[in-house]
Amino acid sequence: MARVEESHYRRLFREFLRQSYINGLHPFLYHSPVRYAKALWLALLTVIVIYTHIVIANLTREYLVQPTEIHMSPDLVHVANSPFPAVGVCTANKISKRLLREYAVKLFHHQGNSSLQAVALDVDDMADRLLVLAQFYLNPLEKERWNASELDRLHRLLLSYYNDSEYSVRDILRGLSPGCGELVIRGIVFGETVNASRFFLKRATSSNVCCIFNYRRASNSHFASKRAEDNAEMRASPRVVFESNSVLNSVQFVLQDTPKEDLTDIQNTNNAFHLTIFPREDYATVQSTTLGEVLVDHSTIVEIPIQPMFFSSSDQVRGVPPRIRRCYYPDEGSRLLNQSYYSLDECLLVCRMKSMFDHCGCVSPPMAASPMGLAYCMLPDLPCLMKWKRIWYGHSEFAHLQTKDEQLAQRQCEQCLPSCNGVTMGITTNVAPLRRSYKSTGYLGGILKGLTNERPLAIIKLFFKLRFAQATKSQLVSTWVVLLNRFGGILSLMYGFSIISYIEILYYLTGKGFVYIYRSLSDEKQRNPNYSSSLYWHELKAKGVKSLPREEIPLK
Repeated sequence: MARVEESHYRRLFREFLRQSYINGLHPFLYHSPVRYAKALWLALLTVIVIYTHIVIANLTREYLVQPTEIHMSPDLVHVANSPFPAVGVCTANKISKRLLREYAVKLFHHQGNSSLQAVALDVDDMADRLLVLAQFYLNPLEKERWNASELDRLHRLLLSYYNDSEYSVRDILRGLSPGCGELVIRGIVFGETVNASRFFLKRATSSNVCCIFNYRRASNSHFASKRAEDNAEMRASPRVVFESNSVLNSVQFVLQDTPKEDLTDIQNTNNAFHLTIFPREDYATVQSTTLGEVLVDHSTIVEIPIQPMFFSSSDQVRGVPPRIRRCYYPDEGSRLLNQSYYSLDECLLVCRMKSMFDHCGCVSPPMAASPMGLAYCMLPDLPCLMKWKRIWYGHSEFAHLQTKDEQLAQRQCEQCLPSCNGVTMGITTNVAPLRRSYKSTGYLGGILKGLTNERPLAIIKLFFKLRFAQATKSQLVSTWVVLLNRFGGILSLMYGFSIISYIEILYYLTGKGFVYIYRSLSDEKQRNPNYSSSLYWHELKAKGVKSLPREEIPLK
C-alpha cells in the first residue's frame, strides 16, 4: 500500500512540474550528471521566491499605511492668491520697568486704603512681587519665584483693586509690556512710508506680549468689552495686499530695543528681537514648526523671503480614513475642534490647553481659552501650573508608574494632523550687518534717516521670494488595481509567476490531489477485497487468528 501511494504522489508531483507555467521547475524532471545540481537549483528558487514575497508584503504594508501619492501640478499660481502670514515681533523685555512701577504705585496706595493684610512694604517691593505674573508664560527654563501665602495675599489685593470682581492676568500683562510704538518705530510698505504702529496689534502670546503684523484672529480677552475693543482695533488695521516679489518693494520695519532704564530684572537667555511667523488666523505661537521663529540680533538687516506652496486633495482621497491619509478636510477639522477654524497649530494648541485644564481645572491666561469656554487660572492656581509645566516639558522613563494626572498632562496629541487643502509657507533668512551712524545727527538717508545707535536698531524686510508658486495635488492613484499590477510585474519578472499560478498550486494541492488519493484507495480495494477504510473489530484482534466469513459467524 505504501509503495502504491508513493507512486501516485510522485505521479502528481511530476505532472505539476511538467504542466506548470512557472519558470524553473522543468529541470527537476531531468537527470543531471552534476552532483547536487537539483539541490542547488532548489535553493536558488527558494531564495528568489522568499525575496519576491517579502517585496510584495512591503508594498502591501505601504499601501495600507499610505494609499495616496503626491502629483505635482503643471500649473503655477500667482502669489497674490496666497494669504501673507502674520509676523509677531517680540522684545526680550517682557515687562516694562516704568509701566510696572506705575502699576505698583496704584496697588500700594490701594493696599494702604484697604483692610487687607499687607502684601509689600513699599512700592519697589510691590513691583518686585508683581513680577510673579510673568510666571504665567510657563517658560520651561525659568525658575519659580512664588510662595503660596504670598500668592494668596496678592490675589486678594488684586480682587479688591478690581472691585472684588475677577481680574484678567492676560490684560494686566499686556498693559505692563512695552508699546508697539516703542518697539516698531518706522515702516515702509511697497515704497510708501507708513505709520508702523497702525499696522501692528499688541497681543498676548504663550511666551510674551508681542506686536503682531497682519493679524486676523479674534480677540481672546477675558472680558467681553475688551474683546469688542480689540476686534474693532483689528478691523481698523490696514489690510495689505502682497503682490510684489522684489526686495526693493518689500515691507520693511525698523525695530528699536528697550532703553536700559526700562529693563526689568527678569532673567533672559538673550536680548535679541524674537520674530514669530505663522498663519494670520492662528494663535500667535508656533507649535508644529511649519513656518518658524527667527531671532534678530541688534544692528542687523534681516531679509525674509517667503515662498508659498499651494496644496489640495481630490474627493477620492476623502474616502480614505484620516489616520491613513494623514490629513483633515476643513469640515473634519472643524468637527474635531468644535470650532469653525482648523489648522495643525490650532489643534496642538487646543490639545495643550485641554491637558492643562485636565490637570489644573483652568488654563494659563496668555493662552486662547475664551472661545472654548475654559476658565482662566489666577494666582492661587500658579503652583499647579508650575507642576503641569514640569510634567509637560519633562520626560519620565517609567511611564507605567505615572499618576493619572501626569498621564493626562503628557498627551501626545496624536489626533492632530495637517490640513488636506490650503497653503504652506517656506521661509529663509538673509542676514547682513547694519553699519553704525558716523555722526551724532544719525543716519543721512533711507528708512533710518535721523536715527542714531544710542538704542540698538534692526531692520526686517518681508517679501515674496518668487512671483509664482508651485501647486501640488494629492490624488488617490495607488488603488488595488495599481497594486495588483505591481504584483504581476514583480512575479512575472522573477519567474513567470501570475495569479493563475496560485490557483494552479491550490488545484494540485486540493482537487487534483484528492483525485489521486481516491484512485490510490480504489486500487487498494481491488487488490484486497477485505480492505476497508473504516476501523472494525478484526483490525484489533491478535495476529494468527483466522477470520471467519460474515455468514459463518455462529450465533448464540
